[in-house]
Amino acid sequence: MVKREKTLLRSITQFLALFLCTLFLLSACETETDSRASGQTVWVDRKDSRLIFKAPELEKANIKIRRFTDQSGRLTEEFAEWISDSEKNVIAGLILSEAASGSPLTDPQDPKEVLNIWAVFQKQSPAFGPLGQSSNALGPVLWRRVSIGSRACVVFLQRWSIATNPRPNAPISGLSGYYCNAPGDVFPPSLADQVIKSLGLYRKALPQLPAEIAPRR
Repeated sequence: MVKREKTLLRSITQFLALFLCTLFLLSACETETDSRASGQTVWVDRKDSRLIFKAPELEKANIKIRRFTDQSGRLTEEFAEWISDSEKNVIAGLILSEAASGSPLTDPQDPKEVLNIWAVFQKQSPAFGPLGQSSNALGPVLWRRVSIGSRACVVFLQRWSIATNPRPNAPISGLSGYYCNAPGDVFPPSLADQVIKSLGLYRKALPQLPAEIAPRR
């Protein structure tokens, strides 16, 4: 009888431990989710995207596009990733992040920070080149060449506001991303400038952009 009671007590103890552990894991998951903006993410067809990226080798590349809108409608983001055929082996990514007021959800201040956004570069040790600046149809763009494993890439960002007079909580938009050559290929500065100039936005439901865009340092 005593042995049976001990066995029963041990089973109850194990059940309670498992139950409490499950509650803890669920709580941890909820905390992690709640710490980020909540909203809706949908897949977007290429013809419905606002993103323009006419860099070399991307015209016929496979592309996946997602659009995120937070619950308040104040924050929106459009993500796109390109993967060319196995022969060319070029990869690229672009994010348009917008806010109805204040800073957008994704808001890097240096091209170095762009790599942290993309899962493909996690747990890698990049070697960055000096900061460069070029211009495209949207205005000035900050960029750096970077070596990541066997790939040579360029990472870039630009920011702007549609507010004519700067003010606190003025709506800010940002465009950032990367373009990587095939492993082993060189990446001259002229190609970085060509990539930057290929960026743009379709004006679907987009207010008129200013002629000059000043990135925040």
